[in-house]
Amino acid sequence: MQRMLRGAAALFALAGGALLVLIAAVTAASVIGRWLYTAPMSGDIELVQLGTASALALFLPYCQLHGSHLVVDVFTARAPKALHRRLDRLVRGLAALTLALLALRAGVGLADLRAAGETSMVLGLPLWLAYGALPPSLGLAALIAIFGSAPQPQDMRG
Repeated sequence: MQRMLRGAAALFALAGGALLVLIAAVTAASVIGRWLYTAPMSGDIELVQLGTASALALFLPYCQLHGSHLVVDVFTARAPKALHRRLDRLVRGLAALTLALLALRAGVGLADLRAAGETSMVLGLPLWLAYGALPPSLGLAALIAIFGSAPQPQDMRG
């Protein structure tokens, strides 16, 4: 199960990275067009905004897998490792619950957005496409929080 979750998280992250490369290409094409021909790419800002939202969502499972969250251990810095392990399990459980709830609500919001037929202003792209990555990414991050191997405390606290 852990191998499958790791593979899925890596695929999501690679997709997010590829999307960011495309966003960079769109930005470069727009800047070059503006500089050489005084004609920027139409809808470039929309593409960057929508693509960035999708890319960020695609990185969430990978971040959850590697424990790439902010850890503030002011009160537990000198606590025994056993306490750290218990706290890490508790936090992973709370994260899983929160991520699952967010995935559910994002799915409902996505369905509503799709039913409304909202489109972007310049290009007329369906807005729900940009948010389509959010429910599966949040769901995968929730599964990773439950079943993924936990990063060791030294990985998170230097």
